[in-house]
Amino acid sequence: MIVIINGPLGIGKTETSWHLLRRFERAAMLDGDYIGAVQPFEIYDDARVEYLYQTIHHAAAWHEAHGYHDFVVNYVFETPETLARLRHLLSDLDDEIYAFRLVCDEAEMERRIHGRSTDPQDLAWELSRFRELIAIQNANAARGDLGFVVDTTHLSASEAADAIWQNLREAVTLLPYDPHWAEAFIAERDKIAAALGDLAVEIHHIGSTAVPGLPAKPVIDLLVAVRHLDNAAACIPPLETLGYKFIDYPQNVDRRFFRKGLPRTHHLHIVALDSVSYRQHLDFRDALRADAGLRQRYAALKDELAARYKNERAKYSESKTAFIAEALALWQKHARVENSKM
Repeated sequence: MIVIINGPLGIGKTETSWHLLRRFERAAMLDGDYIGAVQPFEIYDDARVEYLYQTIHHAAAWHEAHGYHDFVVNYVFETPETLARLRHLLSDLDDEIYAFRLVCDEAEMERRIHGRSTDPQDLAWELSRFRELIAIQNANAARGDLGFVVDTTHLSASEAADAIWQNLREAVTLLPYDPHWAEAFIAERDKIAAALGDLAVEIHHIGSTAVPGLPAKPVIDLLVAVRHLDNAAACIPPLETLGYKFIDYPQNVDRRFFRKGLPRTHHLHIVALDSVSYRQHLDFRDALRADAGLRQRYAALKDELAARYKNERAKYSESKTAFIAEALALWQKHARVENSKM
């Protein structure tokens, strides 16, 4: 697992990273400021940033070769593109990469900066730089992923690390099917339709909560189809008003993923209309709805995986991949047979 900690100067990224590191059994912390401490130094030198990212990748690969498989990386990322660039570079080492952005109100930040700086000139520069960075990050977060926000205003570094750890280790809890999930989808669909307007061509209920009789995590999954996947960027600000946070996982090349709630209550997937991802999400749901035996097998698999990966949601999801592929193949074979009868 790779955890990236973002945030403006002085907010406590390094200290929070050290506390988070101790929660892993065997892990390494890579501090971008220290790794990138070169002379001469230019903040906006693209070649320096590329050198820094390659150095972080090299260090992580070296640690991994020597038995360290979990990493905490901290640095200041001002734009979604710069964060995505590092995530994609590191994705050949691990497909579990999570990013968090530490935020804090200005009065508390002034107190923290005062506590660590005694030189009036340094203090003035740090305060000015913090205000500049927080404004830049807040503006850019409206168009992409700068990390899942953790408000540290009233948290110590240890408590901030706890909040991140709890998010990473959010339990997989399965509940019996609840008919109110269908109602919850309709209510949420209407809000999303109003927020997105013409951007949303179709909105569907998918996932296990969309299959009557199937146990599920109490999280409503929604599929939003847009005309072109590039339109997903324009959906970020209106979905933010509904509480949805965009998570830019490197492996999501054919969809864009959003989550809502702490603990999470909704997942939202944006796909291009009639794309492979669009059809597979709907076909898997329809296959489960149509076949009681398939539902029973899937329910048994989910129970087994939820017990095995209680606090490892990524492994829980990944371990269902083979079953999903099998179900889709059976459904497509069924569709071909039905079409041949027409």
